[in-house]
Amino acid sequence: MISVLKAMRVFAFLVSLATLLSFALFAHGLLFALPAQAHSALPPGHAPGKYERWSYPNQISYGPLEEGTGNVHEAASPGAFMTLPFMGAHYITSIFDHCGPNYNVSGRICRYDGVVASARVGGPDPGFGAGYAQTPGLQDYLYYSGHDGYDYGLYYEPVAAAAPGRVILANWLVPGCHTCLSGQTVEIDHGNGLVTFYGHLSHIGVAKGQYVSRGQVIGISGSTGTATGPHLHFGVYRLNGGGPVDPYGWSGGGADPYSRDLGDLWIGGSPRFASIPMPTVTLTATSTPDNPSTIHVVWKSPASARFTVYFVTEDGVQHSWRSSQGNSSATFQGKVGQTYWFWASATSSLGWTGGGGSDVILVPHLVHGEAN
Repeated sequence: MISVLKAMRVFAFLVSLATLLSFALFAHGLLFALPAQAHSALPPGHAPGKYERWSYPNQISYGPLEEGTGNVHEAASPGAFMTLPFMGAHYITSIFDHCGPNYNVSGRICRYDGVVASARVGGPDPGFGAGYAQTPGLQDYLYYSGHDGYDYGLYYEPVAAAAPGRVILANWLVPGCHTCLSGQTVEIDHGNGLVTFYGHLSHIGVAKGQYVSRGQVIGISGSTGTATGPHLHFGVYRLNGGGPVDPYGWSGGGADPYSRDLGDLWIGGSPRFASIPMPTVTLTATSTPDNPSTIHVVWKSPASARFTVYFVTEDGVQHSWRSSQGNSSATFQGKVGQTYWFWASATSSLGWTGGGGSDVILVPHLVHGEAN
């Protein structure tokens, strides 16, 4: 059974084709957007310069940085329920267009704080009619008209559930088509009339019908569908065809141009990372004083985790050695004259991973006449 959001996207896709616009301009999370490496756009009011189209493999260093510490300067709405769908600072590579989040090219892009970019100033790139706000290098555009969510520059990295809920889609958005729309996609129903949407994934780690917790890893970002670089398309949508909403709300002067928004949906009013325990591994390896070939190895993490412990020999080969659920220790018997290095990887109950290694341990030769 096709999901409500899937039906909306497929319908919009077909309508777009009917208008004879190029298929390359219609990708769910990224309308074949090819952003430039730049941290800010030419402000509205500046004359556009000459563009040169170029490409690079991912969307990382351009746009505003979402680092989980900013202030949106707006109170949270009564229904605020979300945290950021990733961990660690990442660039916002495309925004929600309050001038019309419907994938139609309107000539204007309105950001949540009231800043407006238009086709007349700062863009668009002649090779892409939807992108406005010229980059400082005059090479490309920032954002694009009609976008109904946020693109974050995650480069094959874990994607987290923004809130607890039930997975209602964990598959290709268009079954059988790996180059359509948002590719591998997860949708989560949060029981409040809203669904969060995670598109262009390279790997899906959950199943339809599964309940997920806040901050749980649900997949790995990627470049499936019509994306031109690895990133995450993240959106919030009403159920039953109610359309998209901007989780950042509207803090600009005057009324929100998009009247169907629900306000600031971030818990506390500003985007923050989920407050969950993350696996941080500490591993020590210590030779026993009276028997240097006996090495005592201890591994631990402040967060409960499943560990796999390895030892690496001086030829660089890694060998699996021990596993445990939770912090533990064990004794390793080395060979005289050999060096060893120990490494532990840890996976939390929410799917986050961490790792840590020991100092290199040399098992010395005993000097003749020395006691064992």
